[in-house]
Amino acid sequence: MSSAVAVVVAGGRGSRFGGPVPKQFHSVLGRPLLAYSLATFGRCRTIERTVLVLPHAGFEEARRTIAPHIEGAAVEVVAGGDTRQESVWAGVSRLGEAESRLVAVHDGARPLVSPQLIESVVEAASRHGGAIAAVPVVETLKEVSEDGFVQRTADRKRYWRAQTPQCFGLGLLRRAFDAARRDGFVGTDEASLVERLPAPIVIVPGEEQNLKVTSLHDVERMEYYLEQNASR
Repeated sequence: MSSAVAVVVAGGRGSRFGGPVPKQFHSVLGRPLLAYSLATFGRCRTIERTVLVLPHAGFEEARRTIAPHIEGAAVEVVAGGDTRQESVWAGVSRLGEAESRLVAVHDGARPLVSPQLIESVVEAASRHGGAIAAVPVVETLKEVSEDGFVQRTADRKRYWRAQTPQCFGLGLLRRAFDAARRDGFVGTDEASLVERLPAPIVIVPGEEQNLKVTSLHDVERMEYYLEQNASR
């Protein structure tokens, strides 16, 4: 079985979420939202250790908040940057020089990722060099002009909604970040950086439960899934 180091990114301020605390520390059934994904990575057989990236503003308070939930776990906590890309790099830069090592980057705002999905993405990356979790688009997609008029209908069979984890060889990921910095490119995920090299990235079917929490409505969906899973 292949193994990887995880970089769990929770360095954002969650401005769209609202509320008195960043969304990754919002209490869900008595635990910070972030604690759920950390627990899953902690019990995943393919993950050697985890680098957790927290906001650089209020870093010490954030570390104190999450500390009870990672006690005794193989988790290193670091401060992130001003953007998601900078925060991911803050985590990746803590890793050693072994270019053959795999790195699984996960968004801390996706609390319900399963161990099976993590393992599948890591295994696929070990075979192909890069792999991401994603789910197929099921709605009809329209390409629209800047002034709001439909231009054409896209072939939805060719489109997937990207999730995390996204896993790549460490050397490949470093080259992708170096190229992005050189070109002043800011991507929306790690795959968008690796694509520019270019390098192959394979899709691993994701999970609808692996939602990204951006609003209180998403928290309600998360609680529903947790209750459903507990009743099984």
